Amino acid sequence: MLEILVLAFVAGFVLFRLYTTLGKRTGGERPPEPQPVQGELPREQPGAPPVASGIAGGSASDGVAAISRADPSFEAGYFVQGARSAYELIVGAFAKGDRDALRGLLTPRVYDSYATAISTREEKGGAGPELVRLKSAEIVDAELAGDTARITVKFEAELAEGAYGVRDARERWTFERNVRSSDPNWLLSRVQAA
Repeated sequence: MLEILVLAFVAGFVLFRLYTTLGKRTGGERPPEPQPVQGELPREQPGAPPVASGIAGGSASDGVAAISRADPSFEAGYFVQGARSAYELIVGAFAKGDRDALRGLLTPRVYDSYATAISTREEKGGAGPELVRLKSAEIVDAELAGDTARITVKFEAELAEGAYGVRDARERWTFERNVRSSDPNWLLSRVQAA
């Protein structure tokens, strides 16, 4: 019974951290900026991170702009900060085999894949990779398909894998969220090697 209470507390704490990291609407967000009149340059919000912060450019910039129009509370700089925290949480939960923590962070398809990998690893008595250092995170693609926003972030990190030592990991993680939903959390929907 004590184990269940401890696991429930840990899962609740992880979900709370993710919720506070990836954002919640508090009413203190910056108001939507009026659209500039033709010929007028857009004004920067004082104190707000630059819109291009952490964005590779090209189609990523266009996608981020479309998401910002659909969800005025979206801010790319804050998203990248939240994505970095989500990366750390997900890699940590995967390494520990914490399925409960992963369930609220991943889409069902990705969760099933991670749960299968954890089960296979546990059967072999192996350990999961541990995050040594997250070197960088950058938005490389973004799109708005209907009400679903998808943002792909390229992560570069160092992972420790037991007897194999430390290796460099370069991955593209795609996060998605329904912009019409009151739930501000983004879910990991795809992982690819970069």
